[in-house]
Amino acid sequence: MTVVFQSISSDPCYNYESLDRPWRANNESGDNVCDNSFSWNGWYRLFYYGMDIRMSETCISSYSCNTYINLWLSDPHPQIEDGVVIREVCGGTYWGSCCEYKSNPIRVKACPGNYYVYELVHSQLWCAGYCTDVSTISQVVSTVSPDIFTGSSTTLNYDPCNNYNILDNYWRTLNYQYIGESLTVHDDTRVEWDGWYRLFINGSSAQMPEWCLPYMSCGGLSSLYLDGSHPRLEDGVVTREMNGSRGGQCSRYRSNPIQVKACPGNVYVYKFTRPTLSIPAPVYCAGTVIHLYI
Repeated sequence: MTVVFQSISSDPCYNYESLDRPWRANNESGDNVCDNSFSWNGWYRLFYYGMDIRMSETCISSYSCNTYINLWLSDPHPQIEDGVVIREVCGGTYWGSCCEYKSNPIRVKACPGNYYVYELVHSQLWCAGYCTDVSTISQVVSTVSPDIFTGSSTTLNYDPCNNYNILDNYWRTLNYQYIGESLTVHDDTRVEWDGWYRLFINGSSAQMPEWCLPYMSCGGLSSLYLDGSHPRLEDGVVTREMNGSRGGQCSRYRSNPIQVKACPGNVYVYKFTRPTLSIPAPVYCAGTVIHLYI
C-alpha cells in the first residue's frame, strides 16, 4: 500500500524527530536498555553522531545495540516510489535464533536525500531495542536540517542570576527511580536547552548533587551529577565536569561539561547543554536537600 501526502506539512520526510543515539548501533554493547519504557510518538530519523544511519536489515550479534532483544527489519528498506510501507520487525537473543521473536510492525518511508524515517512503536517484547547498522552510515546531504538540540552559545553580557529559566520537574529528584515499565523514562538529550536554568522540585529551590547516585535515579537511565563542588559568589561563572552513574558504577560516563554560577540567596544557576549522545537516557539530577558524603 502506498500513502500519498497532500502537502509537505503532512509528509513524515519533513516532519520527524531526530533520534541521535549512537548506543543503538550494532557495534555497541555492554548495557541492557529497554525500549519498552520509551514514549514513542510519530516519525523518527536515525542519526549516529550527526550522520545518517538506518535500522539493520540483517541478523544482529547477541548483546549488541546495548539491549537484550535486538530489533531489526526482516525486509529491505523501501524505495522512494514505494511511499510509506509496513515492515515486520524481528527480535533475536543470545540463546535463540535471529528472528526468535516478532515485535510489532512499524512503518518506514524513503525520503529525498537518501535517508529514511521510521514510525517507531512500543514493542510488546521484554527489554527489546531498535538496532541501527553502522555499515549504513552516511553524511547528511539533505537540505532539511535535522532537529538536533544544542545549548546556546556562551555570552555573559547579562547576569544569569537575574536571567534564567525555571526548571521544575518532580521526577528529577534524587529519590525518584525508574523501575521497569511502570514509569516513563526521561532523556535530556531530547530537550531543547537554551541558556541558564534554576532548579526547583515542586516549587522548592533545588541544586545539582555533587556525589554518586543510586541506579536509575532522577527519572532516567543514567543519572548526571557534578564532578566537583559548587562555586562561591566570588568565583563568578565556572565550568564543571559532569559524571553519569549507571548500573552501580558512579563514574561510568563522562558527559559534556556545563557552566555554573552562585547567586545571592544561596541559590545556583546552571547553563545546561545537550548531554553526550553516547550515554543512554541521561538526566540532570536535582535535590532540595544537599548532603555531603565523605
